Amino acid sequence: MITPEKIKEILKEYCINLRFHARGGQGGVTASKLCVEAFSGHGISQPKFGAERAGSPTESYVRLSFNKDLIRSNEQVYAPHLVSILDDSLLREIDVTAGMPQGGWLIVNSIMEESEIQNIIKRKDINIARIDASSIALEILGRNITNTIILGALVRVSHLFTFEELSEAIRKRFKGEIVEKNIIAVKSAIEATCLYESDVELDLTSNTKVLWQQVEPEKPGFQELDKAGVWYCDEDIIAYGSSQVNTGSWSELEMLWDKEICIDCGRCWFICPDFSILREKDDEGLWHMAGIDQFHCKSCLNCMNICPVKAISSKAKIHLISC
Repeated sequence: MITPEKIKEILKEYCINLRFHARGGQGGVTASKLCVEAFSGHGISQPKFGAERAGSPTESYVRLSFNKDLIRSNEQVYAPHLVSILDDSLLREIDVTAGMPQGGWLIVNSIMEESEIQNIIKRKDINIARIDASSIALEILGRNITNTIILGALVRVSHLFTFEELSEAIRKRFKGEIVEKNIIAVKSAIEATCLYESDVELDLTSNTKVLWQQVEPEKPGFQELDKAGVWYCDEDIIAYGSSQVNTGSWSELEMLWDKEICIDCGRCWFICPDFSILREKDDEGLWHMAGIDQFHCKSCLNCMNICPVKAISSKAKIHLISC
């Protein structure tokens, strides 16, 4: 178990790395910033931004140390000592424990049992802290935003900063009545966090990042490599890259297609940015609308808006997550 005394000694000569996994709109980046603001030493917060939108998987990185020279890096955290998961559905989508050393701490917002979490992540050599942050958020904050609550669990596990230091950071970042509500939620999280410790002790001086290597000449060019960035090639799906990325989980809506109303005009197929409109050929070789690829559809609503007969509609998804 990490102790306050041990963490202070380690931070004099080493850097502690943290990684936050969330979905767009859940406040993962804010959580990482609060980490730095609550810490009494030097820190840097760095989000990973790409083509994210609400519901898409996001990452944010934190480096903390009492030695300011050790945090001066603009690269992502490859070897986090502590990883926080704001949405447990991400456990099945991405490798949240990538780069974690043995004995590292995985903090998860979930109501799943520890054994079920371990079965998903396939790691027996790390510690798990479980907190039903969604329930606390809904009860105290009135909405499922768990970023400050997951930091309460981090206080319990890491001793990188105290409840009082985190509370002061929250007061500086937020305004109005939401400030005290978040502080109450953090206190509840510290008390409600369940710890499941492995037999492996965390080496806070470790860094398991694989060193970069220069690419040698005469390596295969693009013509010899897999078409890893393509979903479809003619009529067949290539089983690489985006075909395996469940972008459909990013959305809170499910698109519905009514075959009886559809007139097969093809407008939805042309406008879909993700090739999520499915088609099939009939016996005469003509293409017809066949449905919607829910695995990739991010519910941008382009198809629904362009349909001239309103054959496409939407409904809210019911996610099987902690809430």
